[in-house]
Amino acid sequence: MYARVDIELTNRCNAKCTFCPRDQTPHQGLMTPEIFEQSLARTIEYRTLVEEILHTELSVALCGLGEPLLNKHAAAFTRRVKAEGFRCGMSSNAALLDERRGTELLDAGLDEIFINVGERDERYEEIYQLPFERTRDNVVRFAQQAEGRCDVWIVLVDYRHQPDHTAEMKRYWQDLGIKYFQEYEIINRGGALFVDHMQFEQLPELAEARAILADGGTQPLCGAPFGYLFVGYDGNYYLCCSDWRKEVPLGSVFERSFSDTVGDKLRHVVSRAPICRTCNLDPINRLTEELQAIGQGQSGPAEREALVAEMAEHSTMVIKALEKLQPGISSVIPETLAAAPPVPEGRTLIPLTIR
Repeated sequence: MYARVDIELTNRCNAKCTFCPRDQTPHQGLMTPEIFEQSLARTIEYRTLVEEILHTELSVALCGLGEPLLNKHAAAFTRRVKAEGFRCGMSSNAALLDERRGTELLDAGLDEIFINVGERDERYEEIYQLPFERTRDNVVRFAQQAEGRCDVWIVLVDYRHQPDHTAEMKRYWQDLGIKYFQEYEIINRGGALFVDHMQFEQLPELAEARAILADGGTQPLCGAPFGYLFVGYDGNYYLCCSDWRKEVPLGSVFERSFSDTVGDKLRHVVSRAPICRTCNLDPINRLTEELQAIGQGQSGPAEREALVAEMAEHSTMVIKALEKLQPGISSVIPETLAAAPPVPEGRTLIPLTIR
């Protein structure tokens, strides 16, 4: 089981991407050195458990829900992470990744950076609300600086639902010397981002998905809250990085350890409340989407069976790992699927514009 701690340097951002529900964050701020040091101390503490019990590596990502380079301590925090022996990554839109910041990050020992630049020219400026030429030049220069020192990845989010466009953008960046890419479908950020085909509670396939899993005896569990641990800029643990509205705070790094939050996380994941039931990464919702695709002729029974088998295997793996961390924790899981509570009235969603 791979494990990573995401330490949120800030949830503020200098971009205004149309596929990002930025205005859904209830509060925004910058992580202070005091909170960072305690977050790092908790990470060091948890690494001991991960290595001794799960026999796997724990890495650190300095990202969260915002642009980490807005935090003036980004390079210093990177240096501290590396000094403690962790592999350190960062995510950025690169608009602030000028030569000085790039040099500071490389000198601090940054291992990898994931840069979200999925458009170009006027289209980029329309979607991201940032100057494209500056961003492009920053990416190219940093990639050259980082050669042999830090892996530079371009993140391509297929928010258009146009694979040909994603392939075109990949070729564009390859021609500029970029070697590594991560491609993602749109993520609805726990339901904070309104996407037409992800209104799961309104889809008839949801009941079918629940019935399929119940008949198969599968209690599907999302592993994200356990494999990718999240500390907010304010020093609170949160369920996962899809908790865009910070609806599931799990206590402060000054009061609790990572392992103290495991039981609370599992209860939220099993109940699917409040955010899992609207998240497109939730296993039941993933199966709902698959059934919808079958109904539209875009998939078939074999793909559905493969997905169900994958989820069962993944859930078993998650429980085995959690049992090693906290013996007896599987008692939290009911024998049958819990009834999904209704979505609260008055919840504000923002639209996703597909062009």
